[in-house]
Amino acid sequence: MNKQRNPGESNNGGGSGWLDMISMAIRTPVFDHHRAIYTNRTMRFGQIDAVGFDFDHTLAIYNNEALDALAGKLVADRLVEHEGIPREWLEGLPDLSFAKKALILDIDEGVILKTDRYGHVLRAYRGKKKLTVSEKRRLYGDRDIIPHVTDGDRFIQVDHAFSRPEILLWTALVDHTEAGERRTVWEKIRKHTDTIHRDGSLKSVITADPQKFIFQDPRTEALLNHLRDCGKKVFLLTNSEWEYTQAMMNTVLGRDASRGDEWLDLFDLVVAEGGKPTYFNPAAGRTAKPGIHEKVLLGGNLTEIEECIGCTGPEILYVGDHIYADLISSKRNVYWRTMLVVPELEDEMVVQSAMPGLVRQLREVDERRITTEREVMHWKAVEACLQSIEGVVDEERNGVKKLRLECHDARKNASDTLKAFIRQREELRSKLSTATNEYWGSLFRAGNELTHFGRQLEDYACAYTSRATNLLFYPAGHYFRSTMDYLPHELESM
Repeated sequence: MNKQRNPGESNNGGGSGWLDMISMAIRTPVFDHHRAIYTNRTMRFGQIDAVGFDFDHTLAIYNNEALDALAGKLVADRLVEHEGIPREWLEGLPDLSFAKKALILDIDEGVILKTDRYGHVLRAYRGKKKLTVSEKRRLYGDRDIIPHVTDGDRFIQVDHAFSRPEILLWTALVDHTEAGERRTVWEKIRKHTDTIHRDGSLKSVITADPQKFIFQDPRTEALLNHLRDCGKKVFLLTNSEWEYTQAMMNTVLGRDASRGDEWLDLFDLVVAEGGKPTYFNPAAGRTAKPGIHEKVLLGGNLTEIEECIGCTGPEILYVGDHIYADLISSKRNVYWRTMLVVPELEDEMVVQSAMPGLVRQLREVDERRITTEREVMHWKAVEACLQSIEGVVDEERNGVKKLRLECHDARKNASDTLKAFIRQREELRSKLSTATNEYWGSLFRAGNELTHFGRQLEDYACAYTSRATNLLFYPAGHYFRSTMDYLPHELESM
């Protein structure tokens, strides 16, 4: 008798299986928005001939708490041993939720920032101390604007999940450094972080007990089978070494390690040691080396991968989690279609789902604030016109004076109402922001504007979602349709 599998459990016999298809129907994103794929640029999935995946934090879903603790300890030990940093300085690390993607580090001033899409500094911490408005303005001027990465190498965007331990360590050490020392401290942390990734000290611990560091998603294998059954080429493109990828893939798929390299049957091509983002630059002149299997290449460039899979440019969808290495570089250089995996999206949607009344109320208050703001501007304009009236005859003077008083009262009432709406809006935003992340708020939004990360997401991701396996819930010919863009005057007429 065949063992019954739970809905969504991978079918190791090949093919997605009828239970996988039922699972897909039950968890359709029409009803489960946490599993939805959100579209910035319209994409016909039926015209996509090949789908590629990154490995770390895309197909491989890490237990971030365990991984960050391990990486942080290894780097801290090296800072103490090789740099002479007192151990006690590293014992006061902030809460794990303090470190997140999309923050910007000012390595000269020792400040961690959250900015909107235009570079306005919304929140800032030096060490574990939140900067006041006056402190921010002393650093970045009255307009609170920073130039992001255009100002040499002073500002660094945190765009990868592996960077969280670095943020925590730097935050702890900044409290013990003076101006002029902070860049050097950051460079030391970066050096030792790179070392533990390169010399195998981090990955050897992970591969010795992979189940401690990996959350298995049983839909991963079902997705890969589903894509190939639909006639699409499937490839893996990762910066990780072949040995690490080989050691981890069975755990990622929920398979027994005794099955060896059978997982390669799920892919048409595997590229390890890709060296992204350089991989997406054909002019770099990097040539792939053959791996131990005919499907495996080491390094190389995108021209070789396109030749191997027989697809080019917009015929390829690449799914990754790194906004720069996976998306921006591929979009700029080769016009692959792109999908960004943002695990934090699911977390934020869970918070918002638990506060539906607050989100709706915030939207309504914001709409009423805009209307009232226009009313204030209207009465100000009328007031200005009345104040400019001169030379009226005596019998009209009282009438003008009365109109001025009426207009003044109307403007004051509207202004008081506007101030009340603004206070109410800020209170609602504060509640929602604190519930999302008490230090930084939303990954995507900064007040009325998108964050710097949100702007990049909008500009470079054709689509985005919380997990790569959410693709399983969409048929091979699905039409990913972006929402209609509206200009402000068009919204006025709605």
